[in-house]
Formats: sequence, C-alpha cells, structure tokens
Amino acid sequence: MSAVRCPTIIGRSAELSALQAAVAAARLGRGGTLALVGPPGIGKSRLTRQAAATAQAWDMPVLVGRGVEAGGSTAFRPLGEALLAGLRRRPEPTDPELVPFRPALGRFIPQWRTATTGDDSLVVLGEAVLRLLAALAGEHGLVLVLEDLHWADPETLAVLEYLADNLAEERVLLLVTTRDEHCPAVGLVRALAERHTCSELTLASLDISEVDAMAVACLGADVPTDLLAVLRRRTGGIPLLVEELLTAGANSAAVVPATVAELVAGRVNALHPAHRRCVEAAAVLGARFDWRLLPSMVQTTDADVHAALRAAIRAGLVQAQQGDRFTFHHALSRDAILDALLPPERVEWARRGFAAVTASHPELDSEWGDLAADLALRAGDAERGAVILVEAGRRNLAQGALASAETVLRRAAALVAKDSAVAADADEVLSEVLVQAGKTDDAVTVTTRIIRRLRRTAGTHRALAEAHLRLARVHATAGEWTAAAAQIDSVDPHSVDEDLRLQITLAAAQVALGGARFDDARGLATNVFGASERAGAWEVMCQALLVLGRIARRGDLASSEELFERAQAVAESAGLAVVAARALYEIAISDAQESLRLDRLDAARERARSLGDIAAVAVLDLQRAATFATRWEPEPMMEAVRLCVSASRRFRLATLPKALVFAGVAQIDLGRPAEAETSLAEALRLAPEDLHLLGEVWGVRAHASLTAADNSRALEHLRRAMQAYSRQPNEVTGSPWIGLWVLLSLVADPNLAVPPSPPDPITNRWNRGLIRFADAVALGRTGDAVAAAAAFAEADSQLRKPVDVLWHRLQARRLTAAAAIADGWGDPVKWASEDLPLLEARGQQQLAAAVRGLLRRAGAVVPRRGRGNTNMPATLRAFGVTNREADVLVLVGEGRANREIAERLFLSPRTIEKHVERLLAKTGTRRRTELVAYAARILGAPPAS
Repeated sequence: MSAVRCPTIIGRSAELSALQAAVAAARLGRGGTLALVGPPGIGKSRLTRQAAATAQAWDMPVLVGRGVEAGGSTAFRPLGEALLAGLRRRPEPTDPELVPFRPALGRFIPQWRTATTGDDSLVVLGEAVLRLLAALAGEHGLVLVLEDLHWADPETLAVLEYLADNLAEERVLLLVTTRDEHCPAVGLVRALAERHTCSELTLASLDISEVDAMAVACLGADVPTDLLAVLRRRTGGIPLLVEELLTAGANSAAVVPATVAELVAGRVNALHPAHRRCVEAAAVLGARFDWRLLPSMVQTTDADVHAALRAAIRAGLVQAQQGDRFTFHHALSRDAILDALLPPERVEWARRGFAAVTASHPELDSEWGDLAADLALRAGDAERGAVILVEAGRRNLAQGALASAETVLRRAAALVAKDSAVAADADEVLSEVLVQAGKTDDAVTVTTRIIRRLRRTAGTHRALAEAHLRLARVHATAGEWTAAAAQIDSVDPHSVDEDLRLQITLAAAQVALGGARFDDARGLATNVFGASERAGAWEVMCQALLVLGRIARRGDLASSEELFERAQAVAESAGLAVVAARALYEIAISDAQESLRLDRLDAARERARSLGDIAAVAVLDLQRAATFATRWEPEPMMEAVRLCVSASRRFRLATLPKALVFAGVAQIDLGRPAEAETSLAEALRLAPEDLHLLGEVWGVRAHASLTAADNSRALEHLRRAMQAYSRQPNEVTGSPWIGLWVLLSLVADPNLAVPPSPPDPITNRWNRGLIRFADAVALGRTGDAVAAAAAFAEADSQLRKPVDVLWHRLQARRLTAAAAIADGWGDPVKWASEDLPLLEARGQQQLAAAVRGLLRRAGAVVPRRGRGNTNMPATLRAFGVTNREADVLVLVGEGRANREIAERLFLSPRTIEKHVERLLAKTGTRRRTELVAYAARILGAPPAS
C-alpha cells in the first residue's frame, strides 16, 4: 500500500500569493513576519515548504526549526535548531557589529560560548538573533521557518516577539506555524497582528470542489463517484485526511475507515511484526526521533531497523529527515499509534527508551534531557523524571531562560513529596530563578520555605547564609531596604567562611546605599575593601570601591574619581572586563558633572558597547543628554534622548523614565511644551513611586515656567521638587533645580536675608555657581555692594568655564539683576544689555521681553526688537531669507566653519547646519563653495582666503 501525496497545492492561491510576496519583500529589504494558523493536517507545513522552495530559487538561505512536544523544558529549542543548521552549512559571519553579541548567541552556538554570557536578558538575546539573521541574510535575504510553535517554550516566543517588532528594515522573513488552539503562540500571533507587525493567515478547510480537485490531482485520473462522496463526507476538507483516505481506498471505494486512527491502524497492522515493533517504539520517542535509539529498544540490529523504516516510509507512516532523524508523516499518525497501544505496552516502551537515551547520552543535555524526562514519566518513574527536570531548570537558569526554568522546576516539585531531597533541590534553583526574574512575592515565599527547611533539617551554615543573602536581594530588588537589611543581619558572619562573609558585607553596603544610609554604606564598603584586598578577592574589592566612589560623589568629585580610577586599574589587572568598564562609566559621569566634557562619556560608551553592555550604553546616552541639557544644546540633546529612549523601549531598560524627563527638557527648549508634558506624564506612569524622579519632573515644569519668565509659577514647581528630593535622597546629586530653587527663593522674598539650605549636597559646578549668585543677592541686601558685585563676577565666571552653562547662567543673571535693581548694587543695565541679544538670537522672546522690562525698570534705553543684525538686500528678501539666515550667510561668506558660526551667534552647530541647508535651497546654490561666492557677491562679505 503506497502513500498517496498530492503533487500540487489545491485551494490556497491567496495564501501562496501572500507567501511569495513576503519572500520577495524580504529579498528587497522589507522584512516581516507571517504566521500560518490552522488545525492539524490543514496544510501549514506544505505551504512553508513551498515558501522555502521559492526562497531557495532566489538564492535566499532557509533556516528551519521546530517545536517538539517533549521539548518544553529546554528553552530556545526551535531557534537553536534553526541557527545551528544555518551556520553548519555556510561560513560564519564576520560582521563586526555582531562581535559584542557573540556571548549571548553562545546559548545556541557552542563555538561562541564564553565563561560569561554577559547581559542575559531576552531582549538582548533577541537583538543578538536579529543581528545574526541580518548577517546571514547578506544581500540576498533569508527566510527563518519555525514550525509547531504551539509546543514552543516562553523564551522562544519572547525572542520571536522581539524579532517580529524589529524586522521591518531587515532582509529577513520570519515564517511561523501554529495550531489554532488555545496556546501562548496563538495569543502572540494575534497580539502581533493587532500592532501590524505580523500577517496572520488562518487556513480554512477545503470546500467540496477543492476536495474533488485534490482527489483528481492525487490520482491523476477521474475519481469514482462513491469515493468522492466518502471524501466529501469523511475528511471535513482537511487535506491530510484526503490523502490518507485515498491511500486506504484508492482502489476500493467500499473499504473506507471511519477515522484517521483506523487508517493508521490498518497500515501498522499490515507491517511485518518486527517492523511494527520498531514503529511502535519510535512513536514513544516522539513525532521526530533518532533511529539510533531503536536497536537497543527493540533488541535488534541496525539493518533490521533500517528495513523497518523503509517499510514504514512505503506505508506513508514516516519520512526521512536530514542526518539520523526521521519524523512521522503527521502528528496525528503518531498519536494514533500511541492510542492503539495498551497502557502496559506504552510503559514498557518508555522504560526501554529511557534506558537507550541515558546509555547513549548520559549527560542528558539539551533535547536529550527533555526526552529522558518525558520517557521517565511515561514509564511511571516520577522521581527520576523530577531529577531530570531540575537539571533542565538549572540549564535554563544558566541561559537566562527564566520562564522555562520556572515552569519545569514547578513541574518537578509537583511530581515528588514536598519533604523530598528532589523538592529541596527544585526550590534552591527556583529561588534564584524568581530573584532574577524580579518576582519578589514568589521569591520570598520559596526562599522563606528553604530557610525553614534548612533550620528544620539542620542544614549547613553556608546554605542558610546563602538563602538569607538571596532573600536580601529579593527585598532590595523591590526597594524594601529595611527588610533586605534584616535578612543580612540574620546571618551570623562567624558561621560562614571569609569568601561568603565578604559577599554578605558587600550586599549590606549596597543595601545601605540604596536606602540612603550613606554613613553605614561607607563603613561597610570600607571594611569589605580592606578585607578583600588582603584576601585577593578582586571582584568584591572593585565592587566595594564603586560603592565608596558613588558615596563620595555626593560631596567630593575628586575623591570619587580617584576611587573609580583605582577600581578600574584593579579590575583591568585582574581581567575583570565588565567591572573595569563599569568603573570607566562612573569616572565619565563624575567628570561630566564638573567639566561638561563629552570625550570621556563617548569613550566609556564605546567601551560598554564593545562589551555588549547595552544597559550601560543607555545610561551613558542618558548622561550625554544631561550634559547637552546643561550646555543648552537642545538638538544634540534630543538625539541623545532618542538613542536612550529607543534602547530603553527596545530592551525594556530602567533608564526609560529618566530619559523621558530629559525629552521634556529638550522639547521645551525646542518650543514644543505640549509634547514635553506628554513625555513627563509617561515618565510618572512608568515610575509612580520614585520620589526623586517626581522631583525631576517638577524641575522640568519649573524650567518651562522660567523659559516663559513666569517666576512665581517656577518657584512653586521648584518647591514641590525640593519636597520630593527631601523625602528620597539620591546617591547621584547635581540636579540644577536645586541651585535655581535656592536663588529664586531668595530673589522672590525680599525679607529673606540668607539663602535657604539645599536638600542635597552641592557638588557640581553649575549648582555652586547658582548658589554663588544667591550669595551675591544676599550680600547686596546687606548693603555690601562691593562684595555683592565680586560674588556676581565669581558666579558668572564659574558658570562660563570651561564650558558655558548658558541657559542657567542667563536665568541667574536675569534674576540677580532684578534683585540688584531693587537693592541698588552692581550694574544690572550692563548685564541685561549683554544678555538681550543672546536671548533674541536663541528665539527666547518671552525671556527677552522680561530682560527689556528690567531695562525699563532701571530707566535705560530699550533696544529695538529683532532677530539678526544684517541689512538684508531685496534679492535675499525676495528669496524668503530670514534675518538670522542672513547673519549666517555673512559668516559663511567669510569662510567660517559651522562650529565657529555657532559660537559667534550663540546657536548650536546643528542649527547652523539647518540654516546652511535652507540657504543652499533658497539661493539655488549646490555646494558650500558656491554659497561662499554668492555671499561675497550679494552681501559684500570678503571672500574666504
């Protein structure tokens, strides 16, 4: 009895067109995701094979992976299969952008594994897979086929979601299949379809005419009427059943089994008994199986197994795959064979299969552990199955596959007695899984259970201490600093060895720092530093130095930098690359708080990027945004914010709320206050309990009010910011809102004799300068005009050098000038006259109007309003050239570079670039040299030498 297979695909013209279009789009650089959804036997696999054939005809590589029924305990099984196959058949990609992601890809690719996998988050892994696929795609494109996702693990689905959201600009088509049953895969497909990052094709049953057409195509001749009637009645339009029924009844319409189970049973029973035993044994191994396990299970020779497989292929039961793998023609066929076995027969085959797997793969890694656990449970050996599942949980934890780890560990614990050793092992691993996953409530429950068990069974002091330390980490993750400290205090440091004692003390220092107990944190970190230095525990020593440096940064930037530099030197000499990079990152942040330099931030960012430390890159982009904000460079600031927000959203990083706050600053400076308030509102929604972030939000609102010269509203916002800061001290000080609050509070209250005390230490240059302006106001009120003027000059110089803190300096001069006019000291007319053109050049009309008001109050002549000082020829005015563009044109004609022009006009280089672009368009010149000549001709500017 030969199997009948349809030579063509019937009734799927729309689906075939969609598949061909998706493959073609990927080849042209417009990647995407397409999902085929439908019941078993509906034709999903046949359509994917057709798509693969189309891709291969266009020289596009096709990578294929599958979910398997017993594979749920091993994370990333379908992806690993596909990527390994992809690299096995082609040279490894040499794309340098892929290098930082190789440690993450080591989960799939053994030759890329390192001692540490770096960042183990699923989004980083998703980006790594995305970049690998892009590298493999090259110029021709690539199709990644992942079948049977209804059996896929949660981590695979998470990575697929990431891929689907980010494939639009890659030459990659992700083609997936899943049954239309209630499962996470279908939920993911529907969610992706709703946000238009996946096209879902739900395959319907064939109609009567299509069933008839398929029968004709299968037989290559007219089909008897009675057979067509059976096909219409029995198949339900399922293509697989059409083929199965034709195989059974192609020559006799009178013999038609009622169900597919009867069809399969008929074919199995027609086999030689020895061949039938091989097929039954294979069914216990799974829908896909390795033939090399069968000889020991059936107790026969390789040759006999080969003969049995040939017979099964002829009967249409199995088909050969690459290598040593075979697969049942359809999952329904395998299920029907299992259902036909008696329970004791299934148990016996499972027992033999378990013995075969453990003998041939005693390490039980990857898929073999999955299969062994499944076989042990089928054989009734729950404890052995649980032991294997616990090991699978450990592997998943090591890979960062936390969801799969939690699933299999809970399953393992449910199989055995609660007081068994296996349950205890499962809890130990599960506790760490939950800590890393941030599931604090569950982690507390499980870890507390471990502690109680250890106390009840007189567990070792070290095991108990490690459990308490883990519980402390749980509470710290949740921001419960008091509870975290209590767990650390519950450990007797004399009951553990020196190594663990150092780790516990370091954790206590970190908890104290998180809880704003800075003196405690300093004392603990100092003790850890000394002990770890003597013991040669270099990583602990470096971590202690970083804690000390972060504390020192609150009041002494020079000392903090020395501590960070020492941590970097020790880490580099000890080969601790990640710790060294973190120290460099802290150095750059400290330096930027004083100098507003960008070179160290950029160097630290590049170092972090090369290590694949994406979270550190995001933090450094955030610090770059803060630096641009302080320098009043809104356009490059917005670009740094964009990078940070993009990475934070893409990788689900904690930097997102603060990045949105800086987005608000940039949007205000760019004249988009409504957008700024939207950004601030989202930041508060993301971190509603972060009081320091709340303070920053009120500070940005004060920034908006000061930009509008609304001092009273700004002061109210600043007061609310200070209230938030005082309730949650922050290890990183330096918010400019603090200095502005001190100055504005003093200026607004003529009865206030001394500046108010700030809620945080003042360590950075801009806050020191702002408070020195406040000192000038206070001295002026005492009648000491000379000292007040000297303080003003000192404050102004402090904010000017080495990089001008321009926005804050101009605000401080405006506020101080108002106080000087009221109290009769200094030269407020000179200050206002100097600042007015700067504000007008920046387009700050409301601030400029406030400065004109100061001049009027002082009785001075108020300059005429206007932007730009160039006398504009009628020709330029006819072209629509603005006064400011004319100013730029004059300087371009003098041969000056954009940065020099920006400094002369107090604009950003990016703004100058835009002005030059507009001038090229308006004047009809094509390049800068032509524009220089044009300027010399029209404006009379001297040509560049």
